[in-house]
Amino acid sequence: MSTKEKDLSVTDIETPTQKKLLIYNSAHFWDQVILQLQKATGFDIVQCEQIAIIAHTKGKAVVKSGEMEELVRINKVLKEINLITEIQ
Repeated sequence: MSTKEKDLSVTDIETPTQKKLLIYNSAHFWDQVILQLQKATGFDIVQCEQIAIIAHTKGKAVVKSGEMEELVRINKVLKEINLITEIQ
């Protein structure tokens, strides 16, 4: 008699779902966006500028990837000045 073994696939292993927080280009003042990104994320100014440049040139940028709880916290701070954001 032969024994059938079940092959494990990626879907069989539980992994937390990574979400992304996006920021969209808006009509806010440049310095306002940079400072709010820094306040929300704790990133240095250069990294916040890079995020803002990408959002400005491409229309949107990923602020951070991670777990929903952290992204919601960051998003709340970004919404304080009505930045346009989305969690995917």
